[in-house]
Amino acid sequence: MPEIMEVRDVLAVIRPAVLAMLHGHEAATLRLFLIATGDTDLTPLQDDDVVIENSAMARWEILGEDGGSSSLWIEDGYDRLVADVQSDLQDFIAESSFAWGELRPLPHR
Repeated sequence: MPEIMEVRDVLAVIRPAVLAMLHGHEAATLRLFLIATGDTDLTPLQDDDVVIENSAMARWEILGEDGGSSSLWIEDGYDRLVADVQSDLQDFIAESSFAWGELRPLPHR
């Protein structure tokens, strides 16, 4: 996996993994974007912005609830990137009002 990616490429890798964990009505409301690590204003990065090790975080809105991932470590490979985002999403879903306590299985890659 490259050590530098553009935002659009990171989203292309993680979006299908996020959608695989959501029910249809949840997926229909998904807003997925990246922000710079530490950006408290949650300003979405542009598609052609560059992502390097630990420089960005995924953010999502599902059924009006906001959440996000820890920093993205793209240099560890696509599988690790997807697994990390799905793990954070799994925690978010279990703590959400739309799926409280529900442990969604992580799809196999």
